[in-house]
Amino acid sequence: MIDYTIWYWLALPALLIIYELLAVLPLRRRAARLMESQASLKASVEEATALAVGIVRTNRALRSRLAVLEEQLGQLQLASTGRPYDQAISLAEQGEAPERLVSCFGLTAGEAKLVSLLHGQD
Repeated sequence: MIDYTIWYWLALPALLIIYELLAVLPLRRRAARLMESQASLKASVEEATALAVGIVRTNRALRSRLAVLEEQLGQLQLASTGRPYDQAISLAEQGEAPERLVSCFGLTAGEAKLVSLLHGQD
């Protein structure tokens, strides 16, 4: 009579090795690839977060700078209101032609000629 328990104990390691090669090893490889992908994804998320923080900071800085520039522009506009004649006189004293006074300061041709006559270098 054949003793099957010996065959069982001899075949069991072989079956375990086959199971390891066919089922477990591919799962381990796949798990390793998934862990690599997860690490790469985590690094990408951290990089995107850092970029987003930088964008928010830049946006705040630009908005702050824009507010300053808008304020300066408003002050310049207030300072130049009613002063085109002063500026035209200054250029006429430097010898600018009446045509340039018209184009630069929005004076009429008559106003520009008058400013040039009164304040020009003739």
